[in-house]
Amino acid sequence: MNIKFLLLLILAMVSWGISWPIAKLVATLLPIHVLVFWRFLVTFLSVIPLLYFLKIPFLLKSGRDYLNVLIGGVIYTLYGQFFFLGLVNGLPGAGGVLVTTLNPIITFLIVALIQKKKINKRQSLGLFFGLIGGLVILKIWQFSIGSLIQSGNLFFLLCAFTWATLSLNSQKTGESMSPIVYSLYVYFVGSVIEFFFAFRDPAILQVFEFGWNFWLSIAYLSIVSTTFGTTVYFYAAAKLGSQIASSFIFIVPLSAFLSSVFIVNEPIQLPVLIGGGLAILAVYLINSKRKDVTIESLVEN
Repeated sequence: MNIKFLLLLILAMVSWGISWPIAKLVATLLPIHVLVFWRFLVTFLSVIPLLYFLKIPFLLKSGRDYLNVLIGGVIYTLYGQFFFLGLVNGLPGAGGVLVTTLNPIITFLIVALIQKKKINKRQSLGLFFGLIGGLVILKIWQFSIGSLIQSGNLFFLLCAFTWATLSLNSQKTGESMSPIVYSLYVYFVGSVIEFFFAFRDPAILQVFEFGWNFWLSIAYLSIVSTTFGTTVYFYAAAKLGSQIASSFIFIVPLSAFLSSVFIVNEPIQLPVLIGGGLAILAVYLINSKRKDVTIESLVEN
């Protein structure tokens, strides 16, 4: 593997992890629908020159493609809402570990149920470790239903489920369009949806009163962690295979937790470390014997 490409792939994974505490910094500054609108819009605009540079055709081929990107845009909008809602009250490091490790586990389980594929003992053990790891990260023994909602952890769980659904939707488009084209249209649909909720809110223009720190955070979330990080990962999956590329995603929960400690002073929690380790072991067990299931659902953005 080319050393420069290896470094780019590592940087892409780290950028996903760092996006969690960066998003925490802006999560309480504006209404959620306004934040999601600006993040989606900036991401959409940043993908356009990338398509032009890579000379990728952006026209959709069929009505089914239009339907898939429309569904994807709706799901992605829900994910964006849950992402920021969780960060308003929750801890970004714990959320980043929880979501990025549960995504592939949930996706695998959904695929197995839909396609009615038999789950072997190794994969069953992986699902068990994943469930236990998620419960440990949540510190489920401390929560009632009400406190689970107030802590933001319920929204992190919804993030994992919606991203798993989005991953399945994106796989349907893999043969008919580039992942970058899919992302372009998904963010466009998401921008339009959020605009209808945000355009009457005075806060939609209030963003221009914020300083560079706010816009640098939005630029990081949109351009660095999404446009750059996702593009590098999909390119790696195409060139190296999803099994090799996905192994680098184990960097994401660790970088999410460590960056949260340094950026937003999140306390180091033993349950997060133990639960994250169990969930990573689960991902390894599930995918080590199942090469045909991609792990794109591990992506956090």
